[in-house]
Amino acid sequence: MYRYVLTTLALCYASLLQAAGMERWGESGDWTILIDPEKGNGCLAWKPFEGDMTVEIGAAPNQAGGFFAAYNPAWVQIEDGATGIVQFDFGDARFEGEAVGVFKNGVPGGYAFFDNPAFVTEFGKRQSVTIIGESGTEIELDLSGSAKAIEAVLTCQAEQPEPLKN
Repeated sequence: MYRYVLTTLALCYASLLQAAGMERWGESGDWTILIDPEKGNGCLAWKPFEGDMTVEIGAAPNQAGGFFAAYNPAWVQIEDGATGIVQFDFGDARFEGEAVGVFKNGVPGGYAFFDNPAFVTEFGKRQSVTIIGESGTEIELDLSGSAKAIEAVLTCQAEQPEPLKN
């Protein structure tokens, strides 16, 4: 039953993302691979998680880097444009950076840009990550299948034309 609900949720959110100007490139397990023209035709992996949270990780070629974003309608405390520090704890590897509060299709979330390729490597090779917000709130994500999703994002990105730089 849970798998059916997640599949239905994924299809609904994928439709919203496509309506927001993204193009569906394909799938990799539970991850949907999309192309975002606003990021210089950057490819990204998108996946729904429990509790109505969705996650995106992908390339931002027009900024020479990548990004991680998470959205959840329950995160009503997030202010659009507000900044804070977010940490990604992979166990023996940690990354920290600035996150910006954003709303996507009316859903609050956070967006963190990175230009460190090691972040994507860790994300793809790990089974889980704990994300720690500035308030100390922790969320653990199951990263099963993320290695293949990252491979698909890289394949998708290799097929895209060179972006215009900002």
